[in-house]
Amino acid sequence: MKEANAKNINKGMISVMMILLSLFFSPQESCSQYVEILAELDTNMITIGDQFRLNLSINQPAGMDVIFPVIRDTVMKEIEVLQEFKTDTTLLDKNQLELKKSYLLTCFDSGLYEIPPLPFRLSFDNWTDTVFSNPMYLLVFTVPLDSTIRDIKTPVAVPVSFTEILPYLLIGVGILALAYFVIYYLRKRKRKEPVFAFTRPQDPPHVIALRELDELREAKLWQRNEFKVYYTRLTEIIRTYIERRFAIPAMEQTTYDILQSWKEAGMYDPELNDMLKQLLNLADLVKFAKEKPLPTDNEINMDNAYVFVKKTRPVVIIPEDAEKEKVIPEKSVVNG
Repeated sequence: MKEANAKNINKGMISVMMILLSLFFSPQESCSQYVEILAELDTNMITIGDQFRLNLSINQPAGMDVIFPVIRDTVMKEIEVLQEFKTDTTLLDKNQLELKKSYLLTCFDSGLYEIPPLPFRLSFDNWTDTVFSNPMYLLVFTVPLDSTIRDIKTPVAVPVSFTEILPYLLIGVGILALAYFVIYYLRKRKRKEPVFAFTRPQDPPHVIALRELDELREAKLWQRNEFKVYYTRLTEIIRTYIERRFAIPAMEQTTYDILQSWKEAGMYDPELNDMLKQLLNLADLVKFAKEKPLPTDNEINMDNAYVFVKKTRPVVIIPEDAEKEKVIPEKSVVNG
């Protein structure tokens, strides 16, 4: 039955050939320029709800303006438009263009349908006309009913989705986090430590150095003849200060290397250079040659360490208008 009906149904491909010789082409052009309109369905038989395409194309001269049929939500009452595709243009040669446009359609009522002719609006120079395609036919079948008696199927096992288990995961994570916090709190309370420890910002290098020099002076090491410990600690304070303040790896360098790095970094100052050189050289003698310096040497080197730090620390200058602050660049060594 379907084959007999299919033979009686137009395939949907309509080709309209217009030899526009007398209208707008010269005899020389008529051999190569023409208009061909094609409207077709990609199938003439579907089952209810199936999707199919309506394909429109026109082969035209390059100078002609063409307006395709305007198709909105439906081609006809029973045939709905699901999607409209963009017009595709292909240059066949310098005189001919091919324009193609497609629509995705569907139908939910069974029966034989005739799609009415579709209008193509053509214009060339002062000539305008409307050309219609031939009608197309579509046969829509219903879904055949299956009357076979079968056993009742067992419920289909649907896999559990991530969305379904997400709330339980969040609850579990929340419980673990709460348990961790309770244990953390009880341990801190038992040790009498603060629950939330806030890290204090580190003091500037010169503040740390001056504080450590005060502590070293209060320790009175050289007064107890602990010269090596005294000078080891004194040079350690100065080396650490230089490393933090000027980014010179003083802790890893020899006395000579420190003085050279100091000079190459543009920090050289005769007075400060002499202080630093005297301090480091005497410390080397004490640590490696077991030199026993005089009390005055010990006091002078301690005082020089204070002077070195104070004269190389950053200085904030408050301008006269008291509205702006300016920090002396770090390469400025001697503070006035």
